[in-house]
Amino acid sequence: MLPKSICFVDIETTGLNAGYNRIIEIGILKVVNGKIIRKYNQLINPQQHIDPFIETLTGIKGKDLENTPTFFEVADELLNIFEDSIFVAHNVRFDYGFIRNEFKNIGVKFASKHFCTVKLARLLYPNQRRYGLDSIIDNFNIKCRNRHRAYDDAQVIYKFYEHSRKNIKQELFSQAVDLALKKPTIPSNLSQKDLDKIPETPGVYIFYGDNNCVLYIGKSVNLKDRVMSHFSNDHLSLTDMKISRQVKTFEVIKTAGELSALLLESKLIKKHQPLFNRLLRESRKVTVLLRRVDKNGYNYVKKELLDNIKADRIDQIVGAFKSGKQLTDFLYMLAKEYKLCPKLLGLDKSKKYCFSYHLRRCKGACNNEESNLRYNLRFDEAFYKSKIRQWRFNNPLLIREFGEKSELHVIDKWCYLGSITSEEEDISELFKEYRFDLDTYKILSRYILNPRNQKNIIEYKGN
Repeated sequence: MLPKSICFVDIETTGLNAGYNRIIEIGILKVVNGKIIRKYNQLINPQQHIDPFIETLTGIKGKDLENTPTFFEVADELLNIFEDSIFVAHNVRFDYGFIRNEFKNIGVKFASKHFCTVKLARLLYPNQRRYGLDSIIDNFNIKCRNRHRAYDDAQVIYKFYEHSRKNIKQELFSQAVDLALKKPTIPSNLSQKDLDKIPETPGVYIFYGDNNCVLYIGKSVNLKDRVMSHFSNDHLSLTDMKISRQVKTFEVIKTAGELSALLLESKLIKKHQPLFNRLLRESRKVTVLLRRVDKNGYNYVKKELLDNIKADRIDQIVGAFKSGKQLTDFLYMLAKEYKLCPKLLGLDKSKKYCFSYHLRRCKGACNNEESNLRYNLRFDEAFYKSKIRQWRFNNPLLIREFGEKSELHVIDKWCYLGSITSEEEDISELFKEYRFDLDTYKILSRYILNPRNQKNIIEYKGN
């Protein structure tokens, strides 16, 4: 059955980043039972500068917006229009994301079922080469007076939908709309009422089976979208099918942001060992390569199987692996690419020259023939990407994460020590136990070494 009430939406913005840029125009056609009952076309004062490229693209100048209402001033009217309707746009993630964020900026939670006409077009017309709005206009002979203006583009979306509804068999069209909506097949043991209560916030979710057996643990920046995606017909995987059959109940845990969700997901997977999680499920024991120096000054590696890596040893680790084959393949690859000595990598048991030396693939470090300085430079280059990064900070770090619930994560020597809510809190208790975890290290290093995150990181100086 097709949706009874649909809002066809298009917006123009000051840029592409929903977290920073703002809406400058909104166009909406509200259709109920196949009839247009509301047309909305409004310029919006973004209260920020408009890029000249946007002015050229849309024809909307900064001066045109000086006396127009802000989003706050039109918010109540928009909520009334969107109420009980499906939100439809071409590349809906963009339009829906911007509108949700504008509501969030004024303290209003906005959530609506939505689908994308790009996806609908792909489902209905799989042989088309392109599915952008310009291609839709050309392929279906749709007239558009002012391209890149919100109301005119919203009209194009509506006309495309109506053309398809009238010219494609009703059953096929309805199926395509259901797929575009990601209409889920709800497992019999779950209630729609409970699923509707899932927040559209970052966090972690847990699926439980019989006897509270943990089936699966996941994370997302949008809990509702991610949980529902497990039950969506259009991309149901074998794992999702198994989860759907076995899930009895679920739990969601809201977090301050994506970093909190990643850290909590990793911790909970290790704790519960869920049936259907492949990543992070392995034992804590990993094989690490430790850098050593022999009596002649050549770097070599020593393998150790560790289940508890002490923080003061992490600078010695030049690689960490969860299987012997992964380790061996990695070392052979480095030996070949950087002409490292297989003997010093533990791959060759020869007493004097290694076998690769006779093939001219080793420069003789195995018998002190190559300078140890030259060899060690290549060694450092080879292991640069795989080694545990040196902790270069003089103090622990605090990572700010803001959301409905704000946190300050306390990090030291790549170890996650816990979180606090204020810089004034005494965190001395957190420094009693350092436990290095490889998966946590990967999460933290990606975050801390990303230049875009530097504004959220401060050094802890103590009270």
